[in-house]
Amino acid sequence: MGWTLTSLAVQAGRFVGATGQWRGVAQVAHAREVAEHGVRPDGATVTARVYARRLEAASPADRKALEAALSELGDDAAVIERATASGAPLTAVAALAAAWHRLPDTAKETIRRPAGRGIGPVRFGSIRAVQVDRTTCGAAVMAMMLMRGDPFAAAWVATGRSLGDHLPSEAAAALEYGPRTIEERWHALQRVMHGATTSRALGVAPWPRGFGTPPWRVDDVTRYSGLRFRGAILDDTDSETMEAALAHASAALRDGIPVPLYVGGDSSGGLDQVMPRHVVLMTARTEAGLEIYEPSSGRVLPLGVDRFVEGGGKEPALGHWSRLSWMVLPRPARR
Repeated sequence: MGWTLTSLAVQAGRFVGATGQWRGVAQVAHAREVAEHGVRPDGATVTARVYARRLEAASPADRKALEAALSELGDDAAVIERATASGAPLTAVAALAAAWHRLPDTAKETIRRPAGRGIGPVRFGSIRAVQVDRTTCGAAVMAMMLMRGDPFAAAWVATGRSLGDHLPSEAAAALEYGPRTIEERWHALQRVMHGATTSRALGVAPWPRGFGTPPWRVDDVTRYSGLRFRGAILDDTDSETMEAALAHASAALRDGIPVPLYVGGDSSGGLDQVMPRHVVLMTARTEAGLEIYEPSSGRVLPLGVDRFVEGGGKEPALGHWSRLSWMVLPRPARR
């Protein structure tokens, strides 16, 4: 097995005594507990908990409006929890609830489940949710994660509409591209996310866009339920590190939080493959393994848990790359 830049970096850090806090014994044990049992006994995900906090802090009139919005959507109540957790004004949440039953079924499905229902193609109406070009896998993953966390972003892609005069900042920026169709809006959103991660990736200097999405910028730009994020650099030749990484990823997924994952090749394929080269999004942990949105194919594909820890060959779920190099994880809540 050849070497990767990230594995060398982790090994060098370990040599001088610098290891990521996420690999600590207590942190890994907590992650395993969350992955097994959830954050709360009732199984509430992060969006449900943020909704509950906003409800508790709201005025009596706003509390009544939020409860009415949740009730209005019935089986789709999770959409209201996500909308509230996105930080949108409560007037916009109420407008979403009022408009819900008039939206086309295809739009509602995109808003409910931007990454689809599980293994298989991911579609927004009639289009496949693929990356714009070879440099925008990271941008597509970030756009998908944004749509998962913010129903107003998903509604804009699906319909081109704002609700309650509220438009997420990313969608507002995408208007610069003049998109008129679902596909054009999806592409415009990717371009906005790409620009946000590359504009100041080298301090005051921009990152060359042809090199894709720099992993150390994804944690700064990612927006999901008010959380803060951190990068976790991986040495996939070390089983202890990868077991810790799987525990943290599984905990995030159990809490309803998707996890961006950078992959690549190694020195056996040439020096151009030792850096992170492609980005996918871990969307679910199931009894069968992991479900991963792979943006070059526009599909959710399975990945066995053993493959995550033990390594192996090229995988369709990893965009036909073989090495795992970087994850973007939620930061622990301050106590």
